[in-house]
Amino acid sequence: MRIGTGLATALVAAVTLVASPGASAATEFGDRCVGNEAEEGLTLFELSAPGNPLPVAAPSAGVITQWKVNLVPAPVVVPSTLKVLRPNAGAKTAQIVGEASGNVAPGVNTFPTRIAVQAGDRLGLFGTAEIGTLLCDEQPSVNVLGGFEGGGAGIGSSTPYVEVSADVGIPSWAVLEPDADNDGFGDETQDGCPQSAAIQTECPVVIVDSYALRQKSSIMVLVSTSEAAPVSVSGTAKLPKGGGKAKSSAQAKLKKLTKNVPSGKLVRFKLKLPGSLKSALASLPRGKSITVKLQANATNVAGQVSKDKSKLKLKGGS
Repeated sequence: MRIGTGLATALVAAVTLVASPGASAATEFGDRCVGNEAEEGLTLFELSAPGNPLPVAAPSAGVITQWKVNLVPAPVVVPSTLKVLRPNAGAKTAQIVGEASGNVAPGVNTFPTRIAVQAGDRLGLFGTAEIGTLLCDEQPSVNVLGGFEGGGAGIGSSTPYVEVSADVGIPSWAVLEPDADNDGFGDETQDGCPQSAAIQTECPVVIVDSYALRQKSSIMVLVSTSEAAPVSVSGTAKLPKGGGKAKSSAQAKLKKLTKNVPSGKLVRFKLKLPGSLKSALASLPRGKSITVKLQANATNVAGQVSKDKSKLKLKGGS
C-alpha cells in the first residue's frame, strides 16, 4: 500500500539531508484515525493535529497501560512497533523512551503495555514488515508530522527527525494512567497500592498486637506489627463517682503516644498515669480496682487503621 500525498517522498528526501546517528484519572492521547495506507521504512509521529479531538502529546506524566491502532477492513495483518518519543524541538531530535510491538489486524486493536512517560511525549509507529508503517490518508486537517528512517537505535537513543505538513495522521493512541508513587505502574489497572512505590499488590493491612503492664506511675504497652507502620497508643479510665450530687463518673485520659514500629519488632510505649487517676487509686479501698481501657492504632500506607484493644486493672491503695 502507498500513500498518494507525496509525504513519503518528502520525508525520504529530507531524511537524506540529515545525518542519522547510530527517537488524575486515565486519559487518552494520540490519534484515533483509521489506518488506510502505509509506507515502508519510516518511523512517523504527529507533532500537531488541529482537527484531532485527542491531544497528540501526553498531557501529563504517567504510565501508558494500553496502546491502540485502528485499521480499515483488509485481508492483512500489519506487524507494528509503538515508539514513545520525546521530541527536542530545538535540536529536531526525538529520543525513544519506550517501545512495544503488536500485530495489527482490521478494526480497533488494543495492546497492553507499561511505559512511563512525561508530559509532551508523542506516539510514533514503525512498520516492521513489507507493508510498512500505517498512515491515515486524506485527513480533514493538515497535520505536522515528524519522521525518520528506520526504527531508531532502541530505547534511550535519539535520532534527528524532519517535519512535513500533510493531510495525514498516524493511527495510534494510548491510555495514560496517573502514577502517584512513581513506581512505573499505572495507578488504576496495574498498581494495587499507589500509595507505596515498593508495593504493587493491594496495600497490606497492618496486624497490630499489644500487651499492657503496670508500672509504678505509668502503664507500659508493648506493641508489635506485621508491617512497618506508625502506631498510636492511648488509654482511658472511668473514675469512681465523687461525693455530693455527682451523677456520673469522671474520665481520666492517658496522653496518647505515637511511634514508628518496625515490622516484627517489639516497641515500648510508656503512658504516664494522669494525676486524677493516681488520686482515685490512692483513695480507693484495697481490693477494689479501676480498669484502664487501652487501644493501639496502626495505620498502613493507604491510611487504613487497624486496632488492638486491651484492658488493665489497677488495684486501689496504690
